Amino acid sequence: MRNEPNIDQLNELIERAKMGNVNAFTSIVNMHQQYAYAVAFKFLCDEENSKDVVQESFIRIWKHIADYNQKSKFTTWMYKIVVNLCYDKLRRIKRQNHIIELSIDNLDVLANDDNPELKLSNKDIAGLIIKISEYLSEKQRIVFVLRDLEELSINEVTEITGMSESSVKTNLIYARKKIKEKLIRMV
Repeated sequence: MRNEPNIDQLNELIERAKMGNVNAFTSIVNMHQQYAYAVAFKFLCDEENSKDVVQESFIRIWKHIADYNQKSKFTTWMYKIVVNLCYDKLRRIKRQNHIIELSIDNLDVLANDDNPELKLSNKDIAGLIIKISEYLSEKQRIVFVLRDLEELSINEVTEITGMSESSVKTNLIYARKKIKEKLIRMV
């Protein structure tokens, strides 16, 4: 679960950033860049692309900080920017046909409690689930990453994606089903 910075402190920094204070904006970046990177990496599964998206996200946030409405959570607004840039990056990657294929057939064992030598760690399983999420549609992937991996509420996911609550829930069901099917085939 995310640790939110002190809301009053954040609001003060945002107000100062709106007035052009670069130091205040730098503090905002320092508070939130890890969260932004975690989201981007879960979508893109690539360190360099994720760093690029985070950098572009904070450039856009700086350019549009005056438009930020403090009635909504800053992280929700930021995630929306990050997610939209991830969508754009994924579309460019697909157009260029540079998606790295995960060969499910080459994975012999997911987890085996009977043999500790073959058992994958939770970190390995989490990484595998993130890789498998590459096979989801864009909508399913965004909902899965935000809801299950980032642990955002359904309301936050609907606000970030602009999807209806029922669409979020439906896409989440299909995403979980596809991931489960891929994992079962691996065992």
